[in-house]
Amino acid sequence: MRNASNYEQATEHQFDSFCKKVLQNEARNTYARNKRKNEKLVSLESLTLEELSQLCTYDTYESEYIFLVTHDYKIPIEDILIAQAIESLSNKQQDIILLSFFLSMKEIDIATLMNLTQSTVHYHKDKALCELRKFMEDYKNGN
Repeated sequence: MRNASNYEQATEHQFDSFCKKVLQNEARNTYARNKRKNEKLVSLESLTLEELSQLCTYDTYESEYIFLVTHDYKIPIEDILIAQAIESLSNKQQDIILLSFFLSMKEIDIATLMNLTQSTVHYHKDKALCELRKFMEDYKNGN
């Protein structure tokens, strides 16, 4: 009987030792995992306003925009003053400005779309930019 109890006691000690090792290793892994996580986490209080603004989103609604249409493209413009300035241009200049600056089209592509030469597109674009500049200066000066 004594051998059996010694054997059981030895098995209990081994099991006890095994359980302690498992718990120690799991605790070590948990501490390491938390340390890695804490190195990556940043308090919101420590962020600058610029960094905070990158974390948020704003809803936008169609009612906040003025839509100008050119060649089957519906272009949203948020700034009322810019929309008014563009609307003060001739139709051809409006089309060229919208296609060039809002749809990032190249002059050669605009020329092809509008059935014009590239030099004509360039001329109207420059003229339109001068008129837009004058419109904005007049607005700024209160005229």
